[in-house]
Amino acid sequence: MKRIVFIVIGLFVASGILIGAGKQESTGLDWPKKAIQVIVPYNPGGDTDFNARAYAKYLEKELGQPVVVVNVAGVGGTLGSRKAKDATPDGYTVLFYHTAMIVNQVTEMVPYGVEDFELSCIAAMSPGNVIAVNAKSPWKTLKDLVDDSIKRPGEIKFAADIGGTTYVLAMQFLDAGAKFNVVDAGSSTARNAALKGGQIDVVPNPYGPTKPFLQSGDFRALGVTNEKRHPRFPEIPTCKEQGYDVALEIYYFFAFPKGTPTPIVEKLSAAVKKISSTNQEYAQDIAKAYDQVPFYLGREEGSALLAKQKEQIGKYKDKLKAK
Repeated sequence: MKRIVFIVIGLFVASGILIGAGKQESTGLDWPKKAIQVIVPYNPGGDTDFNARAYAKYLEKELGQPVVVVNVAGVGGTLGSRKAKDATPDGYTVLFYHTAMIVNQVTEMVPYGVEDFELSCIAAMSPGNVIAVNAKSPWKTLKDLVDDSIKRPGEIKFAADIGGTTYVLAMQFLDAGAKFNVVDAGSSTARNAALKGGQIDVVPNPYGPTKPFLQSGDFRALGVTNEKRHPRFPEIPTCKEQGYDVALEIYYFFAFPKGTPTPIVEKLSAAVKKISSTNQEYAQDIAKAYDQVPFYLGREEGSALLAKQKEQIGKYKDKLKAK
């Protein structure tokens, strides 16, 4: 009888050890133990994909496991974000996206937002969109352009990705008094081609893909949509300093599925912070490719900043809302 009692007690002890081990693993204390998948909701080759891959290269060294970027493009970024949201919250799937996710939510393209994920950190900031015109145009300043649009309402074509961040910029210009004809001209590449070909008159495009056209003399930059002038191209004034309340920063972030253990979320954030603040090779990579400078905000600060952006973008909900 005593032998049976000891066996039973032994089984309970053993099961307790196993349960305890399982709990330890579920907390993420030993993460990562295998490859990590980073979902980018756009095709390869763009700024979002580049930033994700720039980090992936150095995160492998920091975390000791492969970090694999997987492109899941479609429906304005929502296919990829949904795939990440619905993934198992074990730390092996993480979304790399940016401010456009807030636009997706405000336009009701998706019924979820950043708050429905476990935000790890804001990992980078875009150098901003450049308001550019064809160099053959008569507009030398932003004031020239806006004033002309008021004189000729609806005649100047302002290219935007309807439902995207550039459409928010278009709405800001209209609120500031401009009388542009806002047209959907597709991606940044398509917008640049349309501007060069004369099909449209104004583009708000990321500085990276616009830079070659500025250097060649094909385009003229009238302003940038950041809050402050960018240190990599300080000669271009902001829209705000020229008297127009037009500004929208683009922040790139890492976010895990809801329920991912906090130690995992924080460990990735710490690794990103280390790369952003100390890795000179990373800084050189992003400067060369997109004229970016390192930028990082932790979980709490990042969440507060994105919530503020949601409030800013939400003001245009009725105009942005998907039909």
